[in-house]
Amino acid sequence: MITQKQIGMVQRALQEQGLFVTSGKEQPNLMSTHWGSVGYFFNKWIFVLPVRNNKLSHEIIEKTQEFAVSVPYKDLRNTITKADITSGREGNKFVALHLHPLKCKSINSYVVGDCGLHLECKVIHTSNIARNNISEEINEQLYINKDYHTMYYGEILSVYETE
Repeated sequence: MITQKQIGMVQRALQEQGLFVTSGKEQPNLMSTHWGSVGYFFNKWIFVLPVRNNKLSHEIIEKTQEFAVSVPYKDLRNTITKADITSGREGNKFVALHLHPLKCKSINSYVVGDCGLHLECKVIHTSNIARNNISEEINEQLYINKDYHTMYYGEILSVYETE
């Protein structure tokens, strides 16, 4: 399903510039992430996606139980940074960021057409990070505002490339 080369592309993008994550169909939401992982869990290829509990994407993924990951082939760091600070609650982020949505093949959402590699995922497990199940060091470094993440384990249903 997903090749070692594609896993390497995901990992490099996470380290170098980040990824786009989309969810929802009627008003598709877009977020960026610099955290995540591709791995083999539950005898399936999985993308593990952390989403802060106060984000619109969290609300949508909780409702739909699916999301898509789009990996930029070109340098989209500035757009990814803008996606970090723009709220989907205030309008359509695709329009605001001049990005082009493409309909997903396996889930009811969209991918970012401006990217080259896409993973469409169905949530099969969630895990909530909370103060009582994370180290004090990480809690103090990353959760000063108590804005914890939900970890979504998404089975990768489709992997494909676009131009």
